[in-house]
Amino acid sequence: MAADPICIDADDEGSWRPDLLCELLLPQCKGGLMSVLSPFAQVGEASIKQIRGANGESQLSFSLEGGKSTTVPSLAISHLSVEENQITMKFQDPIEWQAFSEAEGLDTFGLVAKETELHTVLSTLRWWLPHVVVTGTLPQQLDPDPVILNLEGISLTARDLELLGDEQCLNDSVLDFFLKLAVEVVAPEHLKGDLYVASTFFFQKLTAGGVENGEAGWQNVRRWTRSLPHGLLGQRFVILPINEQNIHWWLAVVCHARYAIEPEADGASFPLGKTPRIVCLDSAQEPLLKHRAVAFLRGYLWKEWCERHPSATPEEPDKVNELINLKAIAAEVPKQANGFDCGIFIIEYLLHLLQSKSALAGLGLARHKHWFGQKSVTFRRKRLKWIAQLLQHHAERFEETDVGRLLQEPKLKKSVAQALTEVPDRKEAERFQKAVDALRSGKEVDYTKIRKEVGPEPPEESPKKTPKLKRGAPKAGAKGRATKPKVHHRPA
Repeated sequence: MAADPICIDADDEGSWRPDLLCELLLPQCKGGLMSVLSPFAQVGEASIKQIRGANGESQLSFSLEGGKSTTVPSLAISHLSVEENQITMKFQDPIEWQAFSEAEGLDTFGLVAKETELHTVLSTLRWWLPHVVVTGTLPQQLDPDPVILNLEGISLTARDLELLGDEQCLNDSVLDFFLKLAVEVVAPEHLKGDLYVASTFFFQKLTAGGVENGEAGWQNVRRWTRSLPHGLLGQRFVILPINEQNIHWWLAVVCHARYAIEPEADGASFPLGKTPRIVCLDSAQEPLLKHRAVAFLRGYLWKEWCERHPSATPEEPDKVNELINLKAIAAEVPKQANGFDCGIFIIEYLLHLLQSKSALAGLGLARHKHWFGQKSVTFRRKRLKWIAQLLQHHAERFEETDVGRLLQEPKLKKSVAQALTEVPDRKEAERFQKAVDALRSGKEVDYTKIRKEVGPEPPEESPKKTPKLKRGAPKAGAKGRATKPKVHHRPA
């Protein structure tokens, strides 16, 4: 949960901007509907910030010179067009511009940023409006950063990895990466086939474009689960990370959704662990209501079932009612003690579910506050940062950014798994900070020195690809003769 109104990765120095300042342009009205083809007229400076409306939806608030102000629903904006330092914003449907009585039926307006602020303005708008289509020529500073790590199509850059630092909010790329990594190295093999972890963009795309419900939103994501033979309904557990207004992450877990439409043949009540339900895991101290999100998920699942069963029709009241009544539960889970750890909490929730033999079966059916505490989450952030540095170090040594290939080395995979499952003790923070500092110093790391702090020693690299790591100069023994440093050899 973020304490500030909004966090935006706004510039190369990593500063955070709560609002923007731009010259505002409106199309000149020539009677009737305003058009994108109409010439623009400058109306002065506008201070722009993101706010949450009465219905909880994201809005952009424009405060204009002379005290005029107006708000625009974020989802109403469909396109950004960039030309030099002018950004043209287009609405999906014409709207009324509240600050100007003559601006009825407005479908386009423009922003003019100072040349030195263009990168900041565009970065912020793209953070606020992730659903929009961006056209035109972007500044060179907004070109993608080089990829450092890649896992199943999820790419991380140096800027992404900076978000693992203290008091930083995770973005979608970092969250997706570590959720996938957790399933890869921690999940038991028997569970992997029953579990689907959706992209952080799934729910965002499901609700994009101004759709009113999950049935309509199904069209937005109809191809996202085509790799699953029976779609999401074929999975016993579906993990859905959800972001609220670019401010807060929480987790929805859909359990046994198929049983809500296709109950078992005997018609008996479900065993407790197989109860169809949507469980909401939110680390916020005072979480918002989840009615809208749950309704969208129910609508999506119903439409998904209908599409895979052509004989089904919306007129089947029994099945419709069963899915509409798919139980929604706000689970009692560990809560965060700050305004920036919500993403880490999601990762820790998943890690606990993957390791516990009973947590998934009983999810939402009991209290879960005992799972872990803030101390574990703070510790996990440090370990995630260490994992990223370790993987980056191996990627550089072997000139390979594909983490899936790197993890084929058993010792590396074991080290990553250990870092994802360890729990803190009184001395962990100091020990692992030393390990992080050692890895941060460069590629030539004395692994024998920090082995106890960071787990099993990474594998020796092939001499044909890169030279061996330097292990330090020999030390003098008790009788003055040099002794060789201890070298851990891989078993034959």
